[in-house]
Amino acid sequence: MMPAYVYSDNYIHTAEGWLNNINSMTADFIQVSSDGGYAEGKLFIKKNHGFRFEYAPPSPLLIVGRGNWVIVQDLEEQTSNNYPLYQTPFSRFLSDNVSLQPKGYKTDAIVKNGILEIKIVPNEDNNGLLQLDFSQNPFQLRRWKIIDQIGTEIIVTLQNHKFNVQLPAKTFRGNPIKTE
Repeated sequence: MMPAYVYSDNYIHTAEGWLNNINSMTADFIQVSSDGGYAEGKLFIKKNHGFRFEYAPPSPLLIVGRGNWVIVQDLEEQTSNNYPLYQTPFSRFLSDNVSLQPKGYKTDAIVKNGILEIKIVPNEDNNGLLQLDFSQNPFQLRRWKIIDQIGTEIIVTLQNHKFNVQLPAKTFRGNPIKTE
């Protein structure tokens, strides 16, 4: 039996509406990459404030996005690197009005086996991909896939969502790095 495929701009608008109605969210995540990496942790997102990926041991990573920057910290090595937020897929999800059809990108939506897949790719060089997967009942973001410019694929699966929760401002700060 063939899976059902349905394409419609209405699905993109439904996903945008869902994302726009969330002020804050927490979820557990599992991250798997095509280079063999595996990690688990907790995700925190608050519109107009930022996001935080708190990785569970043995991973020493903490990733925090706030303002115009993403901070990637290795808490074991006590190092911190900053990257411009606009260079990451997360920049489009922190604003009040989330658009999954940004200028300069091609967005496609398809439903396969009850999962809405939205793929966003740059128009210019076709390098990179962001795919968002939404369950239908309940309608929720369940997973995203990123393929970077060199072809590394990272899949993040979400579970145990909690919506519109109180998140203090300190959630979106990096941890202090000891300097000697």
